[in-house]
Amino acid sequence: MFAIFVVTCIVAYLGYRLQSLTFLGAILTVLTGTLIGLSFGWFGLYLLGVFFSTSSLASKYRSRDKEGVDDIVEKTGARDAIQVLANGGVGILCALGYLLTENFVYVYMYIVSIAAATSDTWGSEFGVLSKNKPRFMFTFKRVEPGTSGAVSTFGTFMSIIGAFVIVISSILFVQMDVALLLMLWGIGLSGSVIDTLLGATLQRKFRCTVCGKLTEKKVHHQVSTTYVSGWRLLGNDAVNFISIFGATLICFFVLG
Repeated sequence: MFAIFVVTCIVAYLGYRLQSLTFLGAILTVLTGTLIGLSFGWFGLYLLGVFFSTSSLASKYRSRDKEGVDDIVEKTGARDAIQVLANGGVGILCALGYLLTENFVYVYMYIVSIAAATSDTWGSEFGVLSKNKPRFMFTFKRVEPGTSGAVSTFGTFMSIIGAFVIVISSILFVQMDVALLLMLWGIGLSGSVIDTLLGATLQRKFRCTVCGKLTEKKVHHQVSTTYVSGWRLLGNDAVNFISIFGATLICFFVLG
């Protein structure tokens, strides 16, 4: 247990030094990693590491080409404590469930939670680099890269790959046949679908009074934006948490 805590501290420190995590984000990463390690052992920490390392690389990949997206998305740069909780909070719940019941379904749910988080992150980070502007889910109109509820072919492809990377990485610790692997892959991918649906319908959106651009930010060009649609309390972090939770809930009912 102490070794798991030390490793988690080292990873969080490196994330902070590499500016992938804020200070509070690093602290919460230590807590998250320790709790997950307590329940799932090195497997839990390993899978969390796969998500964190690949997602950090995805965020930094061609970062200059993503600068225009910063005007739209709610948060950019290093992950803060809320973002860590949004992506890892469901994993903590799965870890507690397994710790209390020793029901193996919580292991599958944990895999799905990390697959869903990775799928959404890869889809977002790589999707904005698509040569063509994405289309809004319901109207199919071309919108600016980074717009919630919009999809692109490249982003969707990378979202599929992201979920697969997590599930295939799990077979080093968890035995599964092809049918189970495909099922976990599909359920993990459903988290990204839920995220897109919520982004298109219920996630809050604002409009800048200076440039007229639709954005997730409450302040744009140092001026308060105007509320346009969605639930005022439902920001990007809340959408991420709900979509990951939704995918794990599907896993519970399918495999529980």
